[in-house]
Amino acid sequence: MDKFKKLGIILASTAFSVGVISPMAQASANVKESQERVAIQVASTETKVTKSELIKQLNTLFPGKFKFVSEKDFSMGEAHYFNDDATIRYDLSFQKTINGKDVFGDFTFKGENLELEYFHYQPANIADALYPVKYSEAEAKKIAQDFLKKLPNTANYKLREDDWFGDFGFSFSRPLSEPITYSFNYSPTHNGVPLSNENLNITVLANGEVVSMYRNTESTSKATFDNVDQKKNESDILAQVRENLSVDLRYIVDYNYQTGESIAKLVYMPPTNFTGVHALNGQWHTLNGFTSQVPTAKGVEKLASQPLEPRKKDVTVAEVEELAKSFLKVDSDKVKLQIESVNERENDNGETIYSVNYMYHLANSGYGASFEVNKATGEITDYWDIRRDFMETDQKVEPIAKEAALAKAIDYLKEWAPSYLHNYSKPIEETIYDKDSKRYYFSFPRIVNGIAVVGDEISVGISADGKLSSLNISNHKIDNWPAVNKAIPADKAKETFNKGLGLELQYAKQDGEDKHHYDLVYSPVYDGSLFNSIDATTGKWLQDVDDAKEKPAISHPTAGGELNYLLQQNVLEVKDPANFNADTAVNKGEALKILVKSLTYGYYDFGPYGRGDEKQSFNNIDKKHPLYGVVEQAVGMNIIQPADQFAVDKELTRQELAEWLVRILNLESAAKHSDIYKLNFADASSIKQEYAGYIALASAMGLIDGQQNKFNATGKVTYADLAISTVRLAKAINEEDNGRHYYY
Repeated sequence: MDKFKKLGIILASTAFSVGVISPMAQASANVKESQERVAIQVASTETKVTKSELIKQLNTLFPGKFKFVSEKDFSMGEAHYFNDDATIRYDLSFQKTINGKDVFGDFTFKGENLELEYFHYQPANIADALYPVKYSEAEAKKIAQDFLKKLPNTANYKLREDDWFGDFGFSFSRPLSEPITYSFNYSPTHNGVPLSNENLNITVLANGEVVSMYRNTESTSKATFDNVDQKKNESDILAQVRENLSVDLRYIVDYNYQTGESIAKLVYMPPTNFTGVHALNGQWHTLNGFTSQVPTAKGVEKLASQPLEPRKKDVTVAEVEELAKSFLKVDSDKVKLQIESVNERENDNGETIYSVNYMYHLANSGYGASFEVNKATGEITDYWDIRRDFMETDQKVEPIAKEAALAKAIDYLKEWAPSYLHNYSKPIEETIYDKDSKRYYFSFPRIVNGIAVVGDEISVGISADGKLSSLNISNHKIDNWPAVNKAIPADKAKETFNKGLGLELQYAKQDGEDKHHYDLVYSPVYDGSLFNSIDATTGKWLQDVDDAKEKPAISHPTAGGELNYLLQQNVLEVKDPANFNADTAVNKGEALKILVKSLTYGYYDFGPYGRGDEKQSFNNIDKKHPLYGVVEQAVGMNIIQPADQFAVDKELTRQELAEWLVRILNLESAAKHSDIYKLNFADASSIKQEYAGYIALASAMGLIDGQQNKFNATGKVTYADLAISTVRLAKAINEEDNGRHYYY
């Protein structure tokens, strides 16, 4: 153990995983995936790869691109491998300041051939990647394709045109001072058939620079594949799936990143008991392999019929510390447990949570993590056992039976989180057993109005010897659950699924005896998507292909481009773009919202369970006001200052906009010296002295144009005017500090 040191738990990105599993099953499967990947450091004496070799490999892949970085500017990280992949990785990075702007790059190479697995590069000049774009998406696709050709063993990679890796329904804005990027995803193929759960992602800036790549693929040098020529007719498999198709009524939890609110939707989902059909023999594909019998869905069976008493009410810090010492103890004189800290925080539900940070100290290494306890109930809500990362275990031990492991999991929940159990059911999905880690992963879904909730579950890991290896409780605070009696009939939903049903041929590798064999699988697709559901109240697809169509355009002779850009970036909200009059005056509330959204990621951590230090800056804008978050964010950004009232509905004037823009750029102190500025507008004498500096700076920087040699300070700002100024502001911010001038 002296040669290795745990670096930390790596959250594996599900955004890079495309598989043949259903949404609910995927949620269960990812419990293991998101918590299991652990990086283990390799002692320097165990590897002979040098920094110079990595730099040489980098320059081979990117000839001349990084010639401005000297060898001393590069840093080499500790070599490491992952618990689920023994291939050694080597990290190389640099960071420099060029002409006052930060430039950095991170690179990961793997294996003896130093294959580039990942890189991210932040260039110094990204001005050409802002609106208006220098390269279109089609041109960027060609650039990505050319880059792909430079990478070894990618001749069989195929671009995925189905936009798997989009935002999955999230529609928050991004700072417009950040560069516009295009993301392209490729799947490795064999005989033209994609390999599921493997992909390569390339990101290209709108200025034509390739700035990132991530490769989640495996070597197929030892792999065997089912013969495509032996596959059954697609029509026969389609008939088989249709004959056994069922639909399940579920709630799904959707998180609104702009309001911080969790929303429940009532949906019909495709069957979760199977995820495809073997293309050669017609067997059903499940999370645990293939079966000739049609998998049947399990019904809801609550873990407790009545509420159980909490483990211990209103626990103190001292009690939590004592719990940690007992819960985390190790029976070894070679390991010392140290409780680093116990911190309080408030979660999204408004509950007080203790976060316990701890370390296991060994002779030559250390392992650290944290677990969480609910203050009101004394119950453990999040835990991952890291002791198995350094404690020797009997690898030959036979795992306990699945039923015995399930009984153990329920017993642990009764011991450590009893008050939650009456709201959760026994697993209704396939139980996962991971043969590498020798752990069972159980998902206990939350039950509301008698049906399961996708996105709210208790996840429990049980090791082969029956010990608790992980526990996580998801329980979103949702006040309004759609009524079940509002759902369309199940037969009607099934009819829609049948009409939208199709098949996609994929190669899928199983977690079985032969880990090098790829089975040929027909995976159901619904309305063109592997992961799709029907809104149970409207009968429409949640991910309808029509949603991918461009929004109707806004017409305007001088600001059409800017207006449509803001619309596409979710900065501007317009219900009927085709009939929108952009020459309408914009009020202060709407103008402030557009500006704030253009500078931020569009969600504001204010509200009943927000930062905990919320203030009310204006008497007429309380927490119930729809613009409360925007207004308070604007106060924090110094765009506006607290006062008695904020005139939300009053039309914004050009002089007020000039003040806001200058304050955003942190030039207020310069603008206050109004006597040093000379305004060259014909109506300069009518401009109030208090606005003169702001107008002079905003005009000189090109943020606001004059009108026929007049500024018209008290004139109204239109949506078109604001769109032009907002886009120009983003450029100015980027030129000032390379796009870092935004707020979360």
